Amino acid sequence: MKARLLTLVIFSVLTIGISIESRGQASGGIGFFCPGIHTIQYSQLNDYLPSGYPVISNKPFVTAGSGYGIFSNFVIGGEGGTTHAGSFTNSSNQVVDLAGGFGFFSLGYVVFNNKGILAFPTVSIGSNDLEMYVHQKDLNPSFLNVVSEPFQATTIRYSTKLLKFSLAGLYTLKGNKSEKGSAGLMIGLEAGYQMAYKTGTWKYDNGDLSGGPDFCNNAFFIQLMIGGGGVMKK
Repeated sequence: MKARLLTLVIFSVLTIGISIESRGQASGGIGFFCPGIHTIQYSQLNDYLPSGYPVISNKPFVTAGSGYGIFSNFVIGGEGGTTHAGSFTNSSNQVVDLAGGFGFFSLGYVVFNNKGILAFPTVSIGSNDLEMYVHQKDLNPSFLNVVSEPFQATTIRYSTKLLKFSLAGLYTLKGNKSEKGSAGLMIGLEAGYQMAYKTGTWKYDNGDLSGGPDFCNNAFFIQLMIGGGGVMKK
């Protein structure tokens, strides 16, 4: 709760502070490739896994694509991407692979647009799926061994609904940069916080699983934005 409150306060202060520098009405379109890091913690998931399972330790790397239309300073768009949490193996060659996907619909407002520099906060709503593939890594198994034990691998999925608060800052690296707007190659950063607004569900073979951990997708994140477009100012 404290982290959520702190995030909202910081987000509000940044928005109010930067909005003083807003000039004119911006309109245009921009799109980006967005690699980044999410600080999701897997301790709750590790606690629920049976003793001897591989320990899930790292913070997931994400790759995403985003696109936004800008109309009189209002920003509307979305983002979709893949979570690459990693593959984890123990001494018995038991493997846990974690990966997933996410998607968001976003609304925002341009608070700074001048000489190739663009900044806008956004509020996004979306969902996240995490797939956990548990299997045994046998070297050179025979066909008969596999068909005789077809259940030596299992995939379960965790789905949840998310809210995301973020601030993006962009710079036109190459192209037009003037008082009237900017267009060309852009690079920047997006940083913020995402939180679950609804308890997630575990599924196995499209059916609900009971007794699973209330896995927390709440996390700070930072993403690089590489792309471009054009934003004109009236």
